Amino acid sequence: MIFTRAKAYEDIVSQLDKNDVITIISCSSCARVAGTGGEKPMQDLALRLRVDGYDVREGYTINTVCTPKVFQAKPARQVNTLISLTCSAGTCNMERIFENYKVIEATTDIGLMSADNQRKTVRVEVPYEGSEHLKGQEYVMFTGQPIQVSQTQKEVAR
Repeated sequence: MIFTRAKAYEDIVSQLDKNDVITIISCSSCARVAGTGGEKPMQDLALRLRVDGYDVREGYTINTVCTPKVFQAKPARQVNTLISLTCSAGTCNMERIFENYKVIEATTDIGLMSADNQRKTVRVEVPYEGSEHLKGQEYVMFTGQPIQVSQTQKEVAR
């Protein structure tokens, strides 16, 4: 599974124009487990954008946007912009399939994660370049809230 972090709201809106008509496509698999995708983050982003005057028409929560399931999203005719609450694989898939739309990536890939369903946590196991300092970092499943990791735990994770 790929662990993602949400980009700053300001980074997302800096790529938008007030004339954009928006659909949000959110992954309900890895990104949901990491706390950046799924229904709640999609609704929260849509609400914030609407309050700020952006035209968000709809949203889709799809189990795995990195697969052909992305075809389940059928943006309304007026839509010209898609916001991706997925990992980069999902965003790339959206760009390939919805080639006539502006696609905005709203997350950053951190690395591969493992999940502990009993503890309801995820841990960065194989960080990507630039995120090496997060190896072994644990987060609350479905929220992405960091859990304090002791120095001993960090050493064991290495």
